[in-house]
Amino acid sequence: MGPQLRELIATGCIAVVAGCVEAPQQRRAVPSYDDFTGKLIQLNADQNGDGRIDQWTYIEGNQPIRGEADTDGDGRIDRWEYFDKAATLTLVGTSSRGDGIEDTWTTPAPSADGETMVVTSRHRDRAFDHREFYRGQTLVRSEDDTNNDGRIDKWERYDGAVLREAAFDTSFTRGRADRRVQYDEKGRFVLVEEDPDGDGKFVRVDGGAPKPPDPPGA
Repeated sequence: MGPQLRELIATGCIAVVAGCVEAPQQRRAVPSYDDFTGKLIQLNADQNGDGRIDQWTYIEGNQPIRGEADTDGDGRIDRWEYFDKAATLTLVGTSSRGDGIEDTWTTPAPSADGETMVVTSRHRDRAFDHREFYRGQTLVRSEDDTNNDGRIDKWERYDGAVLREAAFDTSFTRGRADRRVQYDEKGRFVLVEEDPDGDGKFVRVDGGAPKPPDPPGA
């Protein structure tokens, strides 16, 4: 067992609870070991001190790979944490309805371009069909798989809280937009553009704002 894990076991500072220095005896992490290999595979802890385990961290080698927690004490998991091979927290899962079903995932740190991402499974089946990208607390863009075929077919771009562009893949097969609707700085409709050949060259379409495309079979 590495020194980092020995410290985690001693303090109970694992997965969902970070930054603690000391913990009372009842809150210390309880290790579990593989019966055959003797390797540490799990750490359990009672973080709120009510006598019930409410935090579970799963270990591979000397690294945490996944954490779960019941943060409100209702007996259901409501927070999930995922770590990479460097033990860096990469994704935090939550339940939008607080019912123990994981349906929303958030990146805890910004990417290289300064964006954080929130991914949603709107059908609550772990299929990622809606993504939102933020800079700080501001939504800048979103992506949708509207027909649940695993391909993004709708893109939206925002300026502050104002929708400035909505783009669609009306074929539901290309994976890139062939129709775009533009809005002004107040969110008012400006124009429609289409790329009928799929060559990346958009041309303006006369007329009003089009109805968004219906998924196949709708």
